[in-house]
Amino acid sequence: MNDPHLDEIDAALRSDIRRLGNQLGDALVRQHGRELLERVEQVRSIARGLRREADTSAGLADFLTDIDVHDAIHLVRAFTVYFHLANTVEQVHRIEEHNADAAAANNHFAETVAKLQAIGISDSEIVAAARTTDLRPVFTAHPTEASRRSILDKLAEIAVLVERRNDTSCGPADQRRIDRRVDELIDAIWQTDELRREQPDPVDEARSILYFLNEIVSDGVPELFDDIDAALRSIGGELGSTNVPVRFGSWVGGDRDGNPNVTPATTLEVLEFQRARALRLLIAEIEDLSSELSVSTAVTGISAELESQLERDGARFPDVMARFSALSAGEPYRQRCSLIHHRLTLTADDPDHPGAYRDPADVEADLAVMGDSLEAHKGALLARGRLARVRRTLAMIGFHLATLDIRQHARAHHETLAELFGQLDEPYEQLSRDARTELLAGELASRRPLGPPAGLDAAGSLGLFATLRAAMDRGGDQIIKSYIVSMTQGVDDILAPAVLA
Repeated sequence: MNDPHLDEIDAALRSDIRRLGNQLGDALVRQHGRELLERVEQVRSIARGLRREADTSAGLADFLTDIDVHDAIHLVRAFTVYFHLANTVEQVHRIEEHNADAAAANNHFAETVAKLQAIGISDSEIVAAARTTDLRPVFTAHPTEASRRSILDKLAEIAVLVERRNDTSCGPADQRRIDRRVDELIDAIWQTDELRREQPDPVDEARSILYFLNEIVSDGVPELFDDIDAALRSIGGELGSTNVPVRFGSWVGGDRDGNPNVTPATTLEVLEFQRARALRLLIAEIEDLSSELSVSTAVTGISAELESQLERDGARFPDVMARFSALSAGEPYRQRCSLIHHRLTLTADDPDHPGAYRDPADVEADLAVMGDSLEAHKGALLARGRLARVRRTLAMIGFHLATLDIRQHARAHHETLAELFGQLDEPYEQLSRDARTELLAGELASRRPLGPPAGLDAAGSLGLFATLRAAMDRGGDQIIKSYIVSMTQGVDDILAPAVLA
């Protein structure tokens, strides 16, 4: 039996794909004439025959054999753009279907809580599990991913336009306006070279990853945390403002196994790039928070701790606070947000400045004072709303955005150790695995460090560990969580990086 709801969704999906396909056809005519469109339609017709008949592949092969290279490129591009558009529309409809299901269920996490209660899990156990969950999806750059950021941006806008066009409030005039914009974007996609002419370096790959991560961190995940918190509050608990069950990781810039382009300098550059993006996100969050927290002392009070903090701010940053006090007179939370914004900007632009934040914990301490003050003065909903979202975002991304996983081939560590022990006339390369294990275990137990001569292996494993140590000293241990040794075959493969570190 067919589900009418699914049939309706399927019909709407087919309608959107058909409309965008027609708009692509119009673009092909504009760009290369009707001949290209007719050729595309011929291929589609023959391909449809393949689904109906046992063997018509010869007809398709004969047709394609007569096409020169130039026309073949146009033909391939036409189908590539078509499938880009079709996939984009399908994603829009999947999201709409998911949102409709979520609205009907009110809260997916609330459903999960109810199911756990039904099998005998206590409310306190559910709350404890949610508050201690640590899920870390890890992003990596796929070696066959060819879509450029410029293409992805245009497809993302088309997705927004398709969603807007399907809204019941969108009238005929709005639909025509949207269709004109989609026509423009399809032409822009067609005239954009989709393939990179040079292989992207790890920093370029990091930028691509952050394109997706930025949207997730800014929009999707905070709403998830809100739903979890609401569900936990319904059973007498709460998620809290600093307990986040999801954080993110990345391999881009850290996976050097078989990739000579990932040097210690590359890893450091990617870490700095992620830090800059994280701080920009936090600055934007504070700007939004400041806009919302227009709480006035003419209406309600503030805590003694917040008042003392503002006084200390005035003494430490007199010029800055004088300006903020004039702009937000009687609005202590906005004044505090303005100073946090100022200090985060210093952290991004001049991290060694005395006014810059040393680490995310200092920012959280400032936000916690604001939260406590709001809670104590009938502002609990404000404290648990936008402010809590900012605090959870901070807990999720820190100053590093995503934890960077490091991966290195086991052989690389042994090559570096061979150089080090070679300085001591030790035939490390000739040792058996058991002998290496014994030697390395003894080295770890020794009080004498196995120090390298200046400049030895600066771009290899020693340089990597020195870079990681410097980065962690500055950004905290949370920026690197995993060091993965690939192609391990024995205990010596694990002891080797431990000795080098």
